[in-house]
Amino acid sequence: MAKALVVSVSVFKSREVHHTQETCHSTKESGLSPEVFACSKHVSFTNRLQSSSLQVRGSLKGPQQHSWGKLMYQWCRPSLGLFTALSEGASSRSRRHSKRLKRYAKYEDGPVLDWQWTPSSVRNTQLDDEDEGISKVEIVEDDEDDSRDQVLQDQFNLFAMAMALDDDDMAEQAIQRFGNPLKMSEMRKTVDGVTELQEQLQELYEEVNRMIEEGDEDTARALIEANYESLMEQFEPGVYCVEQAAMLDVLAQLRMSLGDFVEVEDLLIQIREVVEKVGINSMQPLVDGILEHVGGMYTALGKPEEGLPFYLSSLEIQEELLGQDSPLIVKTLLGLATTYTDLDENPKAIETYQRVLLILERTRGPNDETLALPLSHLGHSLLEEGRVDEAELSMLRALRIVEKAFGAHDGRVGVATCALARTKAARGEVSESVVLYRKGLQIMEGCSKFPDDDPTMETVRTDLAELLNLLERNDEAEELWEENLRVKEQALGPNDPRLVVHLQNLATAYAAVQKYDKCEPLLRRSLKLVSAHLGPTSPQVSVPLACLATALHHLGNQSEAEPLARQALHTREAAFGPDSPIVGESCNCLASILHSLGRNEEALTLMFRVLAIQEKELGHDSPEIGLTLELLIMLLQDLGRTFEIQPLVHRMQKLLRSQIGKAG
Repeated sequence: MAKALVVSVSVFKSREVHHTQETCHSTKESGLSPEVFACSKHVSFTNRLQSSSLQVRGSLKGPQQHSWGKLMYQWCRPSLGLFTALSEGASSRSRRHSKRLKRYAKYEDGPVLDWQWTPSSVRNTQLDDEDEGISKVEIVEDDEDDSRDQVLQDQFNLFAMAMALDDDDMAEQAIQRFGNPLKMSEMRKTVDGVTELQEQLQELYEEVNRMIEEGDEDTARALIEANYESLMEQFEPGVYCVEQAAMLDVLAQLRMSLGDFVEVEDLLIQIREVVEKVGINSMQPLVDGILEHVGGMYTALGKPEEGLPFYLSSLEIQEELLGQDSPLIVKTLLGLATTYTDLDENPKAIETYQRVLLILERTRGPNDETLALPLSHLGHSLLEEGRVDEAELSMLRALRIVEKAFGAHDGRVGVATCALARTKAARGEVSESVVLYRKGLQIMEGCSKFPDDDPTMETVRTDLAELLNLLERNDEAEELWEENLRVKEQALGPNDPRLVVHLQNLATAYAAVQKYDKCEPLLRRSLKLVSAHLGPTSPQVSVPLACLATALHHLGNQSEAEPLARQALHTREAAFGPDSPIVGESCNCLASILHSLGRNEEALTLMFRVLAIQEKELGHDSPEIGLTLELLIMLLQDLGRTFEIQPLVHRMQKLLRSQIGKAG
């Protein structure tokens, strides 16, 4: 079965298979080699997916005031649901999905540092003293690192060689190195039938990824399709085997590398069917690795609830084979903990990371560099639970380990410093956090392995700019937003849709200090790019529409601002329904413009609609309703409808007394 399973590159080329399927994504990923033994690697879809999460700024309420007095329209910021996927495709992804798809920044020679952006929600909310709007920094291992993972693979290769040479002494030594409780005869059964298939799948995987790296995605897809068709030809009704699942697993990983997410989900369904037919048990070769890969792919696709059972099944098999304290299960535990994090089950994630630390400390010592990864993950999970003191200790320990392992001036130390800065921001020590971010950024800028357009550098600049805006150090923040845009333009060119969020971010920074003349050209570019990339009626278009309308309103160009604001409102109503908070924002924006045009009746109708949306979303006694009540009173006064004002005044007074009481 194994010999006929994989269509080699030479056979593929001789068949002259041509596959013209359209790609949704264009960046590249080197990917991981598929592991089919019990200690198989956790799949991380790294560089290919890195750029598909754009940096989206958190919401900072600035002093933007309209010309009509107290009616203030919150400056529009790109929301995650609208812009996360703009760089690579038209589909919106969840907050957690976005984070999964940009994980793992590859480093050439050791553990690397992974930044995850945690943006604000669709509603514009105040950035508080916790970690809203602050990135998540994680230290991850390089899949090409010639350290622990390579040692584990070498140990497996040693055992396979011993089996081939029929050298029982060598095999026993390998088993001892594994810390494996199995007898040699059982290990022999595990290896039998695996090595040859593994080599073929490895060859296919490496060759396709080489094509992807060289930009030959059409040929890569054609080779994947040829192997899939060959596999389907070998399927017999009612006959299933683990080799089929292994082949589908590799094809799914390759599709993942290409960003063909629809095809990935189809392949995952087929893998599940085959695995269910084959059955799951600890002595079935390949199954534990396949289960882990499926779990990883579902998690990367933003479906951690579907990935979790596969991780748990894989872990159960590995624990039975290797023991609950074996270092060989660490990769799976890390993947499981990540899935728990995506499911917002932080207590379980914390427990899993702590288990990983115990295993590594026992086998590698308390200061080994491999501890930095779980310490970083643990720190972020603790922050999510509000356990700031514990999180800071975890981050500080990770920083010290990285400093000792790589030296104080290594770029990874810079990123670990920024991870510690996040804990300072979470406890409200914003100025100290800024100092640490500056220090970390300076270290990374001095490291050749962190070029200006590195996603990590971009995210550090984003986080630091957010904090500087919070401190009203706007000139310093502007420099960072401008640098982000400059670097992206240099890397992508002036017309790439991935520039949109950076255009929006810089425009927002200018708006915070009333530089609306600088906002306008940026927002026009943003609107043009989004419309061309996604179509003029897509929900994403509503963001640059609303922002441009607001800027034009402040510049006194109401005649152009009004139709843009109406288009934004209608687009959001169609996409999100009439009672969505983001629709309320558009009503507020249009009401502001109409008031400037003297059309107060229509403005009043819109503001009553805003009030109804807020009451439904926030409750009748929310303090945020106070400003809307104040604006309604102002409009009623302008219209001479004073008899309608008194009930609103009483309601405002009640809200004020409630706030004073809570403050006391």
